[in-house]
Amino acid sequence: MVSKLLALEIYPNLKDLDFRILRGVELNMRHYEWVPLETIAKFARVDIETASHRLGKLDNWGLVRRRSDIGYIGYQLTIHGYDALAIRTFAQKGIIKAISQSQIGVGKEADVYIGITPNEERVAVKFNRVGRTSFTRIKLYRPNLIDKRHISWLYVSRLVAQREYEALQLLSPIAKVPKPIAWNRHTIVMEFIDGVELIELTDTDLTEEEALEVLNKVLEEYKKIVEFGIIHSDMSLYNIVLKSNGDILIIDWPQYLTSAFPDARYYLERDLQVLLNSFKKKWRVQVERSKIWKEFESSLQKSLKKE
Repeated sequence: MVSKLLALEIYPNLKDLDFRILRGVELNMRHYEWVPLETIAKFARVDIETASHRLGKLDNWGLVRRRSDIGYIGYQLTIHGYDALAIRTFAQKGIIKAISQSQIGVGKEADVYIGITPNEERVAVKFNRVGRTSFTRIKLYRPNLIDKRHISWLYVSRLVAQREYEALQLLSPIAKVPKPIAWNRHTIVMEFIDGVELIELTDTDLTEEEALEVLNKVLEEYKKIVEFGIIHSDMSLYNIVLKSNGDILIIDWPQYLTSAFPDARYYLERDLQVLLNSFKKKWRVQVERSKIWKEFESSLQKSLKKE
């Protein structure tokens, strides 16, 4: 479902003080589940009455939420408030000057919009909205989170964005992935891609021969990535883009694992099986995993020797 970016609608109404208050809530959510009003006022360097007044507006706009049944008045940042802080940072750093109100991509746990740079170039701006599925997966590579009782979903969204940005930085010089431009909080700015995700194509958009050609391109690219030492671990038709020039890109890397990860082989085998099953079901392309596994296993072993 396409939705508007609420933070953009509110953005023109926000004052510098509002951003200080939002920042105060954000930073202090490390220490409080609900940040006390007095703590926010102290951070923003204003009196309680002024902080309460501005927080009331931010609450009405959906950028924070208020709770008063916990023995004190406390606030949390919402995902929309987090959006506003990220947009503000990108604008102040001269990375983007405008963002579209309509989405160009809607994933399970992320929304993508078109951004415009000061040089009038189009970029993709990806806002992560993480749910419990990703939290379960993120504990694979962040075991220090397992025992934490209070984990902000905003913080997990930030970790997901940071991890994908790191993956794109590693892979973009050697593989067909989106080129990263900037990362802040739960948001990544990357190159704009003129193409379509394979999941959006119908079974008649590609012939069997064309689909086989696309699959071979994906497999060749993935072998290169595996040899580099990275496993996608969430490969599917959702995460492959067919560009307008016929080339491919592999996208959505927040759940990547290194080849040294104990279960890397399992996730690689699963990635390949999902791909082959999807192409077989949608375009009747028949490729058995046993016929390609030897080359992938070789790439995996080569990556381990580099460790």
